Amino acid sequence: MSDHGDLAFRSLDDRFNVVISNSALQAMIDECAQAGRKETGGILIGSIDPSGDTAVVIEATPKPKGSGFGLFWFKRSPTGLKQLLAERWNKGQHYLGEWHFHPGGSPEPSGSDYHTMEKIAADQRYQAHEPILIIMGGKPPERWQVSVTVMPIGESPHRLVTME
Repeated sequence: MSDHGDLAFRSLDDRFNVVISNSALQAMIDECAQAGRKETGGILIGSIDPSGDTAVVIEATPKPKGSGFGLFWFKRSPTGLKQLLAERWNKGQHYLGEWHFHPGGSPEPSGSDYHTMEKIAADQRYQAHEPILIIMGGKPPERWQVSVTVMPIGESPHRLVTME
């Protein structure tokens, strides 16, 4: 699979909408395929539409240099991200959240995933009070699934469903 369309997700209450661009989706699939049986991940960069209810993921970065990873864990390094985000800011794009891979497994967020995203939502340095968590599971590029969760500060996670 090398040519996918944009994927759109929404919360059941229609409060949150997330669109993953074809290029961001393909970048995640490629990075996961390269990682094989080890976890990997990166950050999500994009924009919020003028109405404020839809986040558009334009870019999913590969794992930054210095990131730690293994069969059942991933710790993203901040190396190079400050400069990358400054460059994207000049294009009207900003940090939206995180993504990572559960190799051979489900795209369901773990307790650790939720805890990490709660810390990001509460950390002013990220400037993301409603960060997005995308998890890819399965065995890309042949077989994969993706989940999208929005983690508003001080609220329960909002798991999004695919828009049809």
